[in-house]
Amino acid sequence: MTAVSPTQSDAREVGFLIIGAGFSGLGAAMRLLEAGHTDLIVLERANDVGGTWRDNVYPGCRCDVQSNLYSYSFAPKADWSETFPSQPELWDYIQKLTKARGLRDYLRFGHEVTAARWNAVSGRWQVSTTQGEFAARYLIAGVGALVEPSLPDIPGIESFQGTIMHSARWDTEWKAAGRQVAVIGTGASAIQIVPTIQPDVEHLTVFQRTPPFVMPHTNRPVKPWIRAMYRYVPGSQRAARLLVYWAREFLAIGFTKNNKILARAEGVWRK
Repeated sequence: MTAVSPTQSDAREVGFLIIGAGFSGLGAAMRLLEAGHTDLIVLERANDVGGTWRDNVYPGCRCDVQSNLYSYSFAPKADWSETFPSQPELWDYIQKLTKARGLRDYLRFGHEVTAARWNAVSGRWQVSTTQGEFAARYLIAGVGALVEPSLPDIPGIESFQGTIMHSARWDTEWKAAGRQVAVIGTGASAIQIVPTIQPDVEHLTVFQRTPPFVMPHTNRPVKPWIRAMYRYVPGSQRAARLLVYWAREFLAIGFTKNNKILARAEGVWRK
């Protein structure tokens, strides 16, 4: 971020200033409130909470982490409908928590942060936004690494007569039926979009640089008796969360320390 003037007498004083009202920013705010810190403000440049799960509305959008893990440990949701949460259900989870925890009183929508600088004299962060100045003792950045979509620099793309969309800025009025579609990339978003629109399009082309391993998805509906067990025996859901956590941590060892783990898994994936 760029520097701002070290003297801003008109800046609003606040103890904790949080940038972003997605999972990270809201989680920080909830934990601070639990600890008794009420002198806080959450800045959000959009007009609602949710971050990733507000902005990504493309067909088939869902999280690639299991529901029991991709939720706050201090705010479990016993009635997930699927083992991997969809975008609508995740956004609903965030909105309901925002209301239940009283976070609306601390949210400032339409506040895009344009600059921040530590002022050693005042011992405060001097923060500039599109709607005024703030001076904060603590500054917490809850912004996403991929918050700004990146469109490929393709020669001649400006003369393309068709529709161009980034997955993070999906036009919900657009319909795939009967269209010739090209998808650039085979990352997490494309892996969800492609099979969802494929049955409807006239022709579909996928451009990829590095082929990924694609495996059958294990998502499935959560049975009513399991939801009931989570509700009435909360320890069972905590245990399920812990199991998922360590399973994913074990896989991470293959990426960082022991390539033999992934080599063996590769054989399964190829099969």
